[in-house]
Amino acid sequence: MEEVLLKEGKLLNENGELNEAGYAFNLVKEFNKDVIKKQKRIKLKEWNYYAFLNDENGVLITISNLTYSALLSVTYVDFKVNKYITKTFTKLFPKHRDFRLPRHDDKKIYIKDKKYIFSINPTGEQATFYVNIQNFIEGHRLLINLEVSKTTDKSIVTAIPFKKKGDFYYNEKSNLLHAEGNIQFGKKTMNFKSSYGVLDWGRGVWPYRSTWYWSNLNVKTPEGDLLGFNLGYGLGDNSKGTENVLFFNKEIYKLNDVEFIFEQTKNKIDYSKEIKLKSKSGDIDLTFTPLFNRHDFINLLIIASNQNQVFGKFNGTIKVKDKTFEFNNYIGFLEKVINRY
Repeated sequence: MEEVLLKEGKLLNENGELNEAGYAFNLVKEFNKDVIKKQKRIKLKEWNYYAFLNDENGVLITISNLTYSALLSVTYVDFKVNKYITKTFTKLFPKHRDFRLPRHDDKKIYIKDKKYIFSINPTGEQATFYVNIQNFIEGHRLLINLEVSKTTDKSIVTAIPFKKKGDFYYNEKSNLLHAEGNIQFGKKTMNFKSSYGVLDWGRGVWPYRSTWYWSNLNVKTPEGDLLGFNLGYGLGDNSKGTENVLFFNKEIYKLNDVEFIFEQTKNKIDYSKEIKLKSKSGDIDLTFTPLFNRHDFINLLIIASNQNQVFGKFNGTIKVKDKTFEFNNYIGFLEKVINRY
C-alpha cells in the first residue's frame, strides 16, 4: 500500500467524483459539493462531532445533516461513577436552512428549536460552545458553556472513495483541542477543567450501509506534553491514505495500518474485555481496558445506527522512527459503528 499526499485544489471533478484519494495534514481540498449529481445528493452526509474528556468527566456533541434526516445529540460522561447520560433529537426531512452546516469549521453553527439551542461560534483559533437543552434529564435543564482552542495547526485529513462512482468520504480529525468552561444541570454547576478532545468533521456521499472502527485519545502527560492519536479503518477504500496518526505537542506523525482485536463471547464482541490495537509492523502495540460501553441503537425504519463507543484506559507504546511514545492508563475511547442510512 502506497499512500498519497493530497495536492491543493477542488475535492470533486465536474462529475462529482473525487479528483484524487489520499491524505493530508490540513484541509487542502475545497469541498465543492455543488457539483454532486442530483441523484447522489439524497445520500449526502455532513456532520461535526466533538469529544472533550478529562480524568473526571467528558462532553460529546454531535450535529449532523444526512439530507433526509438530521440529528443533534449531547452526552455527558462521568468517569467517577462510569456512567453517561445522552439526549438525542432527530428530524426526518428537515428544512435545509435549519440544519445548515458550513463547509469548514471556521464558520458559525446556530441551530434553535423550542427544546434546544446549539451554538458554535469560531473566532480565529478559538471557538465558543453553547448548548441549552430544556429537558435533559428528569425535567432538569442542561447548559454547556465551553471555550475551545486549538493547540496545533495540524490535523489528519483523508479523501476516500467507495466502490460506486460518485461515492466518497472527506474527513478531518483535529486532535488536542483544549476545552474549559462549565456545565450546569438544573441549579448545579460543575467546572469542566483542562480537558482535551477531537473534532471529527465529515462530509461525503456514502453507501446506504457502512461500518467503521475508530479510536481517539488526547491527554496532557505528567511531564506536561500534549499527546494524542487517531486510529481507524473499515470505511471505504483507504489504500491511498489512512487516518492513522500520532500527535505530540505541535507535531504530527503518520502511521500506517492498525487492527482492533476483540475478544468474543458466543460469536459476539465482548466490549467488557480488553481490546488490542496492533499494526503489522509492530509500531502500534496498545491494550485498551474498558470502563464502560456507551451503546446507542437508533432505528427509524429507513435509518438505523448501532453504536458501541467504549471508554477506557490505554496502555502500551507507539513507535515513530527512532521515538517510542508510552501510554500509561490514559483515558480515551474506541468504537465500532454499523449504520444503515
